[in-house]
Amino acid sequence: MKKLSIALLLIVLALGGQTAQAMSGHDLVDGMKSYLKAEQDYARADYLLAGNYMGYVQGVAEATVSDYSLPGGVTPDALYKVVADFLQKNPEKWDKPAAFLVRSALLAAYPKYLIRNQ
Repeated sequence: MKKLSIALLLIVLALGGQTAQAMSGHDLVDGMKSYLKAEQDYARADYLLAGNYMGYVQGVAEATVSDYSLPGGVTPDALYKVVADFLQKNPEKWDKPAAFLVRSALLAAYPKYLIRNQ
């Protein structure tokens, strides 16, 4: 019985022992492409992947909001488009982590030193 318990424990640890990994830039780009297709009412867009992109951008934007000056009334859709534009213009950075890319895009569009909440 003890050997069976140990064997089951080892199986559970082996199957469930994968570590969590952060989203990669390439994953973010895949989501961005689906988002852009969905925005054009493209029937073959992967809406789940597009929603993942939108949620990720929104989450990073909210988590790092003190790093930049968002203008009053900026919409989530504007943030998605800013990040998409940044990604399209900087394919050499797609190897970076997704959170780094989102934050870089928002910092480029809304620098901290500007007062935009008017």
